[in-house]
Amino acid sequence: MVKAHPAYSGTVMTATFQIARDLGWGYLEKLAKQRIMQVQSSTDPPKKLALGERAVMADGNAYNVIQLKEQGQPVEVIYPAEGTPLTTGPSGVFKSAPNPNAARLFQNWLHSLEAQQLLVDFARQHSVHALVKAKPGDRKLSEIKLMKDDPAGVEKMSEEIKTRYSKMFGV
Repeated sequence: MVKAHPAYSGTVMTATFQIARDLGWGYLEKLAKQRIMQVQSSTDPPKKLALGERAVMADGNAYNVIQLKEQGQPVEVIYPAEGTPLTTGPSGVFKSAPNPNAARLFQNWLHSLEAQQLLVDFARQHSVHALVKAKPGDRKLSEIKLMKDDPAGVEKMSEEIKTRYSKMFGV
């Protein structure tokens, strides 16, 4: 198995927080006993699958696995019945932005049907835009049991998660 380290990746920090909160630290303790290859980014576990270095990724991101599958790699995304960690990608305009009107125009485009459809079709990410069409065979976000996002909780617990995780996994 391969798993990214929460000290290096905000995506993995968020997922580790949600797993520890919803499934308990005992889940991670059992995982740590299974000789897990540790990598940094959430994009690294799918790469290790593609290279054949590991057969299972314990976390990472689904969109890279979907891209690998479309390229003919023998991989499959499995969404756990217990729940899948959810990492959102918020965006905004800084109050002191040097070009706030340009930033607002970009935000308008980013959340348009056109841009959201691009995210689904080419980046293979999910969108909550009501008019976006999923590709045939794709699981809709509403069909996946998701863990609740809690940015404030992640921020509050991040140092404890890094310390406890490093000790538990010996990295």
